[in-house]
Amino acid sequence: MPAEGLRSNVDPMTTYIVSTQGGRVLERQAFDYEDLIRDLYNNQHVPVKIWTQSEYDAEIEGLKQAIEEERKTA
Repeated sequence: MPAEGLRSNVDPMTTYIVSTQGGRVLERQAFDYEDLIRDLYNNQHVPVKIWTQSEYDAEIEGLKQAIEEERKTA
């Protein structure tokens, strides 16, 4: 049985994809945006761009479609 008052009992975690100033792409889970930023800075990562998992997946899918269309016209 989980301890009383744990945040995980109330707030679901969100998966974020983070591009860092050092050129890394990280997948991190956090309760909210502030929790994510705190975690990144505590681990000495400076974020350049942050997506939620669904935003990232949609952007990747859009890029795949654009590449496929470009291949068809080339």
